[in-house]
Amino acid sequence: MTQSIIQPKKPSGNGWSPAQLPSQFDNLGYPAALFIHPETGLTVISAVEVPATEPGAEPLGPEYHISISKYGQRCTSQEAKWVLRQFKLEDAEEDNHVPSGKVRNFWRPVADRLSGYQCPCKASEPAMVEDKGDFVWRGVP
Repeated sequence: MTQSIIQPKKPSGNGWSPAQLPSQFDNLGYPAALFIHPETGLTVISAVEVPATEPGAEPLGPEYHISISKYGQRCTSQEAKWVLRQFKLEDAEEDNHVPSGKVRNFWRPVADRLSGYQCPCKASEPAMVEDKGDFVWRGVP
């Protein structure tokens, strides 16, 4: 794991096991951790990243980033909400940019004063809806 003062969120509930990140994550440049919940089949990559600032937006600094999958596929929004509670990130915003993605991505600025921040892309990029409205991703216009 990359050294940083701010560490990725860890789950607070029972049943989670830390696991080794696959080697393709070795040189991310930011700290990340992998957690598996065998009972539910949910897998989470928890990271702290500093994403590129959107044009016209203020820099937010580091953000918690949670990626969630279930048995290597997309989990439901209800399962994602449960995971966010487990990681104490209930106020994280979902923001996906991969067509038919297999993970759900949630972001929350580390700075508490910025909690609830919504990426400007939500207003400017077309929303693609899948799974009868349960999953939304945005492509670049």
